[in-house]
Amino acid sequence: MSKLVIFDTEYLSRDGAMHRLWSAAEDPDPLLVQIGAVLVDLDDPVEVTDKLEVLVLPRNRHGELCKLDPYFVALTGISNERLRSEGMELSEALEALDRFSQGGHLWSWGKDELFALGISCFVQGVTPKIAAERFSNLKSVFQKSAMTEQDIARTNSAALSAFFGIDQADLRDHDALDDAMSLSAAVLHLLKEGIICAGDLAQVD
Repeated sequence: MSKLVIFDTEYLSRDGAMHRLWSAAEDPDPLLVQIGAVLVDLDDPVEVTDKLEVLVLPRNRHGELCKLDPYFVALTGISNERLRSEGMELSEALEALDRFSQGGHLWSWGKDELFALGISCFVQGVTPKIAAERFSNLKSVFQKSAMTEQDIARTNSAALSAFFGIDQADLRDHDALDDAMSLSAAVLHLLKEGIICAGDLAQVD
């Protein structure tokens, strides 16, 4: 294994939906809207070699394109206009992520593959393009670092690089690609410091 992917996602939401587990009458299904991913080469030198950002057209249970809630627009900076002009269908987006991964393992801060990708595939009737066994949770790796269980629970992907004192001031919170960059900066830091090794990233959950 010489390559892996670190990715993050943004999905439909409205104010308070996360705390309600998207269960209120007006809460949307948490459908995938954005994928951000970085390709990491584990050969010496360990480095990020490529980046991917994909906008995904979120279609509801009737196949209709969902309108983004103003809360989501403010949170992510993604507008309805940009989504309509740049967005691709879910199946195309997952194929793009699969090609980008070059067969490598895919890591996220949590289990984005279940919450965002899995729900979207179910709602939109799309067969998943990437097997579940290729995804893993980075939180299991960071347990080997100085992070406590409490640190891991209260630190989101955007704040992870800052936790280790890595300057990523130009990154925007709740932008999937920028969040993936924050994650990758922290992973590369742990690798270069010898706190984790490439073998730790070969493990699957």
